[in-house]
Amino acid sequence: MTEEGTGGGLAKSVTVYTVSELAGTIRMGMDRIFPGLLVVEGELSNVKRSQPAGHYYFTLKDSAASLRGVMFRSASRSLPFVPVDGLKVLLRGRISYYEPRGEIQIVAEAMEPAGLGLFHLEFRRVREILSREGLLSPERKRPLPPMPRKVALITSPQGAAIWDFLRIGDQQNRLIPIVVLPARMQGSEAAPEIIRALSLVGTLPGIDLVVIARGGGSAEDLWSYNREDLARAILASPVPVVTAIGHEVDVTVADLVADLRVATPTEAAKKVFFDAQSLLGIVARSRKRLSELIVGRKEREAARLLAFRIATGTLSRRLSQAHLGVVRAQDRMTAGVREGLTKRGGQIASRRSAIIHPYRRLAGLLGAVAGQREALVRIVRDLLGKARLDQALWTRPLYREDLIAAGARRLEISRRRFGIVSGVRHALGAARERQSLLAVLLRESDPERPLDRGFFILEREGDRGLASASNLPERGERLRARSRGLAMDLKVDAVVPLNGRIDGNEEREVP
Repeated sequence: MTEEGTGGGLAKSVTVYTVSELAGTIRMGMDRIFPGLLVVEGELSNVKRSQPAGHYYFTLKDSAASLRGVMFRSASRSLPFVPVDGLKVLLRGRISYYEPRGEIQIVAEAMEPAGLGLFHLEFRRVREILSREGLLSPERKRPLPPMPRKVALITSPQGAAIWDFLRIGDQQNRLIPIVVLPARMQGSEAAPEIIRALSLVGTLPGIDLVVIARGGGSAEDLWSYNREDLARAILASPVPVVTAIGHEVDVTVADLVADLRVATPTEAAKKVFFDAQSLLGIVARSRKRLSELIVGRKEREAARLLAFRIATGTLSRRLSQAHLGVVRAQDRMTAGVREGLTKRGGQIASRRSAIIHPYRRLAGLLGAVAGQREALVRIVRDLLGKARLDQALWTRPLYREDLIAAGARRLEISRRRFGIVSGVRHALGAARERQSLLAVLLRESDPERPLDRGFFILEREGDRGLASASNLPERGERLRARSRGLAMDLKVDAVVPLNGRIDGNEEREVP
C-alpha cells in the first residue's frame, strides 16, 4: 500500500492498493459479512467433474443472477445423487472469494434436491431402471378391450375426477358397470393405497380394465406416481391399466408403464366406454344391409334353383332315354349273343362229322397209296424182270424210261400224301379253337360261377328249385343260402318284389 502524496498524478491524494491487497480486503470483508455456513437454493448449470480429482464445478443460478460454485471430492462422496444440469437443489456452504481469478464462489459442503428437482431426480432414476429391464418398450403395452364387461376406477371419492368419469360413462354407455376402488391420489399415503387397490382387481370377477384417475394439481403432487413400487404394481396388473393423472405436460413413471396414458378423467372415460348409441346405429345399419343381402341372395338362389330344376328335368329325360337305349342295346346284344351261340353250336355239331371224316378219308388214301405202291412194285418188278430177261436174251441195255415214270409216280404219291396230312392238321387246329371257345362260353354260362365272388344261391325246400322272381318263396318258408364253402338256413319273413311299391312301413305279403 502506498501513502498519500508520495507520487504524482492519480497517487497524490489517494491510497494506492495492490491487486493482492485489494483482493485480500474483499475476502476479509466477505468473511465478516458471511462468517459461517449458509443455505442457498438455485438451479445447477454447467456442471463439470474434474478427473481424476473428483471435484464438481458448477454454476448456481435463478431467474435474475448466477454464482460460481465448487464441491470438493471430500464432500461429494456423500452425495446420494449425481448433480446434473437443470436440477434445482438446496446447497449448504460458505461464500469465498477466489483471489487468482477474482471470482466470488460458494464452496458447497452438502447438497440435496429441492422442489421439482427431487421430482425430476426420482423420475429419471426409476425410468432408467425400468428401461434397462425393457418394461417401457411399446411392444409390452396391452390393447384395451373394445367392449369391456366391467371397469374398475381407482380414485379419491372426494375428488372431482370420479364425477367427471361417471358422468361421461353414463353418457357413453350406462350398461357397463363401474367398480370404484377408493384411494388417496396425493400425499405420502397415495402410492400404498393405489397399490392395495390394484391388488384387489384380480379378486373381483369380470374386471376387464382399470383406470387410475385424479384431478389437476401442482407438479409436487405427482411425486407419488414416480415411485418404483407403484410402477411395478401397474405392470403386474392382470388387466390393462389406463392412467388419467390430470396433467397435459408432466409425465410420470406411472404414465410410462401404463397401457394407455390420457390427460384427464373425461378423456379416459371417452376412451374406455364405447358409444352405445353409435353402436346401435351401426347394428341397425348392418341389420338392414344384411337383410338386403339375404333377400338378394334368396332371389338369386331361387332363380338358380328354378334353372337347376329345369336342367334336372331335361337331364332326367335324357337319362331316361339313354337308359332305355342302353336296355334296348343290352337286349339286342343278349339276343345276338344267344343267336350267335346257337348258330355256333349248330356249326360245331355239323362239323363234328367233318372233323372225323378226314381221318377216314386219310385211311382210305393211305389204303389207296398202299395199293398203288404194291401195284407200282409189281410193275417195277415186272419191268425189272422183263429187263433182265431182255438183257439176258438180247444183251441190250435197260431203258430208263420206265424207271423215270415210276419215280414220277412215287413223287406224285408223296405230294398227295403231304397235302392230305396238312389238311388234316389244319382241320384239327380249327376244331380245337372252336372247342376252346365253347369251353369258355360254357364256363361263363355256369350258374354257380357267381358263388366265387361271394354271391349266394337260394334253394327252396323239397327240391322245389331256386328262389327267384319267377319262383317266389312263401312267407315262413325256410331256404338254404349256399355259396362256396358256406351254407346258411334262412326263414322268409316277407317277400317284396323290387318293382313293387310299398307305402309307409307296411310290407306286402306275396302269396
